[in-house]
Formats: sequence, C-alpha cells, structure tokens
Amino acid sequence: MDKADTVIIRRKWNAADTTEVGVDTLWDLHFRDEPGGVCRALPRAFLSAYVWCDKLPAGGLAHQCRADPPPPHDLLVCILPGDNLAGLYNGLRTKARG
Repeated sequence: MDKADTVIIRRKWNAADTTEVGVDTLWDLHFRDEPGGVCRALPRAFLSAYVWCDKLPAGGLAHQCRADPPPPHDLLVCILPGDNLAGLYNGLRTKARG
C-alpha cells in the first residue's frame, strides 16, 4: 500500500455518513466484534482502526469537537469492504491480522 492511498471510513458499521482519509492516518488496525458503550452487539467482527479527529476533512463523519480550539483526540472508525477497493481492503485486513 502506498501512503497516498485513501480509505473510506465510517464511525459505525451501519452509519450512513462516510469520509475519506489517507491510509497513513489510521493506526491500530484490528477486528472488533463488540461495540463498547451501550450499543447493541455487532452482527460480526468489522475491520476497525483509530484516526485523529483533526485528520478528518471539515465536517467529516459529522464530528464536532466541543472545545475551542479543539484538542485532537482519537476516533474509532469502521472500514467496510463494500466502501473500498478490494486490494486496499485486503491489504488493511492483512495488516490487522499481522
């Protein structure tokens, strides 16, 4: 994978809004099968990662920080195979299992 590659991400597996970020902005690629918080169980494990909120495009994923100026913080995101090219997704999946 090239650092110039971009990946489409969502906040949750079933969220309608998506945004595009550089692959190099993601870290801790892993498969997650539990939602955390007070959400319902996930139907299966999804490829997930973290990204700093200041790496999202303006208004990306409808994220708004509460502080002014906002301190960058990490966001858990979901990466779906249907949103991304097969080669890119498979490369990220391999990296997560690495």
